[in-house]
Amino acid sequence: MPEVTQLSPQLALLDVFFPGFSVLSTAIYKYSKIDLNLYFPVLLFLGVLIFASQYINTWAWEMMDSHLMSTADVRIDDEMYNMLMAWIANQQFAKRSRRFVANTNLNSRMWFLWRDYDEDGVEDEAVIDFDESGNAVSTGGRGKKEKKVQFTPSFGTHYFWYKRRLLIFRRQQDTRQTSWGPVSEREEISVSCFGRNPTILKDLLDDCRQDFLKNDVNRTIIYRGGLKSGTSEVAWTRCVSRVSRPFSTVVLDESVKQSLLDDMRDYLHPYTRRWYSNRGIPYRRGYLLYGPPGTGKSSLSFAIAGYFKLKIYIVSLNSLAMNEENLGQLFSELPKQCVVLLEDIDTAGLTHTRKTPAEPEEEAKPLVTVVPGGSTTTNPANPPTPPPSGGRISLSALLNILDGVASQEGRVLIMTTNHLEKLDEALIRPGRVDMTIKFDLANTQMITTIFRSIFATLEGDIPPTAKPLPTIRVPSSSLSKTEISLRAIEDEKRKAEEEAEFLALKKREEEKVAKLGEEFAALIPTMTFSPAEIQGFLLKWKRQPEMAVKEAPAWVEKTKKFKRLNGGQTPPSRHVPPSTPPHLLSVSDLPGKLIWEWQAAVQESKVAPPASVAITLRFDTLSMTLAQRKYTSTADMV
Repeated sequence: MPEVTQLSPQLALLDVFFPGFSVLSTAIYKYSKIDLNLYFPVLLFLGVLIFASQYINTWAWEMMDSHLMSTADVRIDDEMYNMLMAWIANQQFAKRSRRFVANTNLNSRMWFLWRDYDEDGVEDEAVIDFDESGNAVSTGGRGKKEKKVQFTPSFGTHYFWYKRRLLIFRRQQDTRQTSWGPVSEREEISVSCFGRNPTILKDLLDDCRQDFLKNDVNRTIIYRGGLKSGTSEVAWTRCVSRVSRPFSTVVLDESVKQSLLDDMRDYLHPYTRRWYSNRGIPYRRGYLLYGPPGTGKSSLSFAIAGYFKLKIYIVSLNSLAMNEENLGQLFSELPKQCVVLLEDIDTAGLTHTRKTPAEPEEEAKPLVTVVPGGSTTTNPANPPTPPPSGGRISLSALLNILDGVASQEGRVLIMTTNHLEKLDEALIRPGRVDMTIKFDLANTQMITTIFRSIFATLEGDIPPTAKPLPTIRVPSSSLSKTEISLRAIEDEKRKAEEEAEFLALKKREEEKVAKLGEEFAALIPTMTFSPAEIQGFLLKWKRQPEMAVKEAPAWVEKTKKFKRLNGGQTPPSRHVPPSTPPHLLSVSDLPGKLIWEWQAAVQESKVAPPASVAITLRFDTLSMTLAQRKYTSTADMV
């Protein structure tokens, strides 16, 4: 660079934008003889290009995305998010990603989608097992089915191939949402492809859905209606999926079960819908299941849905968030074929709403009675009743939702109740309820069926041996073809003998269980106990059928005595500890369901009670002081 006393215009201009550039250029020219003034246009062009490249890149991607690409956005509050993320976690590009998110559950963090859908197939991290002595041992998560750690790509843009097409998976943090929610809820995901035809994206999402639904084979999915988190929007929320219950396990008269199956099979047939439409008949079906508690009404509903591969949609009319508008919106979002279950419809505040209140048949008895000693007692024949609370959903609104002009068609409505006489006639008239099924208490045939189902040996009841016996293998080269064929014949013969022995043993066990079942049914009075009560008793002796038969008479007397004292209620499973002297028990602190056991203990005790006892019996929320008097004997006290 020639030495000048004055800076050139180029150096002066560069000094304005880059102070000290003239000094740097002079030093470079002095030691390397390179004149930067000659490269000034090139440097200026590179600087402008680098500065504008980020804007050019953004503009080019926006133009390509708007006109030359197709994109599918997936909402995090939709079930499709779970399906797509489950598919992404199994792809190679997700496993090779250097920045990823580790998950033990890939489902959405939204509260109404945060569910472990395979609850029955995934064991807890700490599996409880038992050693040879019967002691509990924790395997510490070494079970065969553990919660796997799965990896998904983190925030950013990721490329992958699908059916020989290059696709783009984008996962971005959504900063538009409010800051009160968890970070895991503030994200957006999308899948894009090059080209204006989005068919490849729809095929991808359909494959994700099919892979996700493979876990629901032979399972019944249950949805519940409610509000979404932080909003007033109602939606059906997937609660859980359970292994479908075999219809044969439902304890009910076989003719009634077959009639119900034939009716539903005819209704769900594809030609039936057209038949209804041609005749102008609304394509709906309603069933009413009524009977005492514990007779299997809910079990039958669950078994029906599993038999016909239908989903169950449950809605509670007593929910605080449920009103006429929300219930109508939920029913409008039902799929074409499903089971809608309204349990205990008699408790939904809809009973006899069209009837005027009846006049009292007899004069009400006083609520408070004065007893000797200055104490007062509440009259159990006329306990205080709270004022009736009106339901949030009127009967007329429910009727319009079920079979009004705008009601949904194609669904199967099942209503259950313990008190048929409390339901309004308009709710159960023909057209709304097409078939009524009565559930009675257990008769002799039902008792025998329950006994056999509990004690019959089924597949999976007996766990396989931990380690198979070692076998000695002889090299085939040292055996002739004749010896090999003889050994094969012997193996087949041994297997046939083992199978025959197993079948004979199984037959003897079945005959034994059948005989014990008849003996057990003879000890249980017919039409007295519900199937749930009998099953609860048999579960205490689920591996000892002889003990179940032996203890049956005592259980019958014990349960009958309790029902007499408590107006037909089922006895509790708790017991008063025998080590506690009966006369020292504080009766006022015991639940009412334990009073009958306390009385039985007092009768069997030889210890004299105290001279003066104040007895308070508590039945649910009603406290009743009977009397305060002196007792001279245990029998008098009872």
